[in-house]
Amino acid sequence: MFGESLLEEVGKELNKFPHEFFDVYVEDRSDMTLSIGDGKLEKPSMGSVFGAGIRLIHNGITYFGVVDDPSLDDLISMANTLGNRLGNNSHPSNTTFLTMKMQGTLKGTSWSKWNKLDEAETYLRAIDEYARGKNPQVIQVSARITQTISKVEMLNSLGNYAEEERPRAHISCSIYSTDGENTEVGYSVNGKLGGLELLEETSAEKTALDAVAMSISKLKAIVPASGEYPVILAPGPGGVIFHEAVGHSLEADFIRKHVSVMEDKIGQVIGNSKVTLIDSGIIPGEWGSNAFDDEGFPNQETILVKDGVLISYMSDYTEHLIGNFPHSSNGRRENYGCIPYPRMRNTYIEPGHDQYEDMLSSIEKGILVNMLGGGQVDQATGDFIFDVIDAWLIENGKITFPLKEVSMIGNGLTTLKDIVGVSSKEDLKISAGLCGKENQLIPVGCGEPYVMISKIFVGGD
Repeated sequence: MFGESLLEEVGKELNKFPHEFFDVYVEDRSDMTLSIGDGKLEKPSMGSVFGAGIRLIHNGITYFGVVDDPSLDDLISMANTLGNRLGNNSHPSNTTFLTMKMQGTLKGTSWSKWNKLDEAETYLRAIDEYARGKNPQVIQVSARITQTISKVEMLNSLGNYAEEERPRAHISCSIYSTDGENTEVGYSVNGKLGGLELLEETSAEKTALDAVAMSISKLKAIVPASGEYPVILAPGPGGVIFHEAVGHSLEADFIRKHVSVMEDKIGQVIGNSKVTLIDSGIIPGEWGSNAFDDEGFPNQETILVKDGVLISYMSDYTEHLIGNFPHSSNGRRENYGCIPYPRMRNTYIEPGHDQYEDMLSSIEKGILVNMLGGGQVDQATGDFIFDVIDAWLIENGKITFPLKEVSMIGNGLTTLKDIVGVSSKEDLKISAGLCGKENQLIPVGCGEPYVMISKIFVGGD
């Protein structure tokens, strides 16, 4: 890595050229993955990358260059290459460039580095043993532990210099079961900003048995009749619906391009008064958190919807410049080779004051959704369709049968208005996932406590 004084030299070079904004993003990243499948540990997978991306914005045009394994001379050369693309008619900048080291709003995360394979090997073997010992119908166990350590340093044209170490640990488990005729799969996934403490926080037994329970239950699952049902979204993975069907529509680039259903709705009631939707990058330990965004600004929390009223969009600094959006530190990129865009961090429904038991008892016939899968969303209308991975039938206030071949079809704005219950703080769970946009995948969190929707169309039989 370069440090503040050396990157300042690059900043001074970029500052010679006219610009509305520039940034330098340097990343030194290492990954390690250990997997088990068919009872056998696979060879560890390891990799590392080191590189830098330099971006210069002038007259609304972005000039971007990437340098792999860079030296200081390489960065200065790339800065000049980008500046010279502005042409002979560009006028040099007369401003003085000085850096200011930024302090992160997210305090340093205590974490342990993966130095030995022993702990991870023991954990994976335990998953396999717990799963196979739980039920003879289990026929295949696959699990994986990954740790990524990304050291980044950033400098932008405002003089912000930021450096941060971003460790992330992730566990995923897939378990297949059969009754002799049908085969079903159950999942368990968890991730955090931090190290292998995740193995202590989420035991191998729980990781295995959660996935086993899902796969075994699906062997007995029935297909529900299609139609409108009241639906309860369980904490955590059910929050995908708010991430996909609402959150993306609140990203400033979609608003500026007039392709979002949320355009011109600031200050309007878009949901039930029970709904407060938050996007935060500063929740300690959560998968989508960082001290800084990827443009070199301290991260923050943004209230998107407050008591049903749309309060804010999510903007990076670029959209702030060209679209005059309030800046919310939502600039994120997959790696040094990518341009940042307005992206979500940890997006969740704020807890309310309702009780899950009361929601459940109020439903004569409905559906409990524990986990959503892939889906499609039309940002211009808010219409969506999601596959449901794990769902149960509710009858007369009781959870009765597991369901399969289920989809949820609706509209983001309509769903926000049809929310009639949000449970309390102790139920809140934020789940780890990956979000795709502009061919970039970034870590995000999404979640909620128990949320009850009065009616939503469920596709089935």
